Amino acid sequence: MKRPDRHYRETTPWLNTFQLLLVVATLTSLFSLSGCVTTNPLHSERRSEHFDRAEALFSQGNYEAAFKENQKVLAEGKGAPDLALFNMGLVSAYSMNPKKDYPRALHSFRTLVKNHPNSPLTEQAKVWIQVLEEHQKVAEERHKLAEEKRTFTREREALSQERERLKYAVEKSRQVDIDIEKRRRQTLSK
Repeated sequence: MKRPDRHYRETTPWLNTFQLLLVVATLTSLFSLSGCVTTNPLHSERRSEHFDRAEALFSQGNYEAAFKENQKVLAEGKGAPDLALFNMGLVSAYSMNPKKDYPRALHSFRTLVKNHPNSPLTEQAKVWIQVLEEHQKVAEERHKLAEEKRTFTREREALSQERERLKYAVEKSRQVDIDIEKRRRQTLSK
């Protein structure tokens, strides 16, 4: 009979790999589509100089400044708030952003869906929410598995130490038995 933890190890890596590939494929396709959002003619009348500046900063790799430009649009009301929220979510979730922040991205997308349900960006935001939530689940599962692995490693080390102590005790007991047998023979031979 297989041990449950062995079965778990045999089936889980494939599932985690599949989930990770699914998330990566979805994110890749969304990132390729997201580049079209700010240059989409549908949004051209809703653009402002802040969006142009944010886009330039983003293309230069200055992600935090691009995020702040979109925040400025929200604070000052000088552009489409739904587009600003969407862009903030994209900047926060962008894979090349070294300070990517998935919870912040989720917050931006959820705010967009909640506050602007009729926005043409709402459906894309819902997809991002699903992808990011799935990513969080996978990350939590990975963290949980890593913690379980650390626990099993500690248990294995403790068992190994106990085995060594028992081997030592058995060897000591064997030596005592040998010594007792020697003394008994010496006593009998006298």
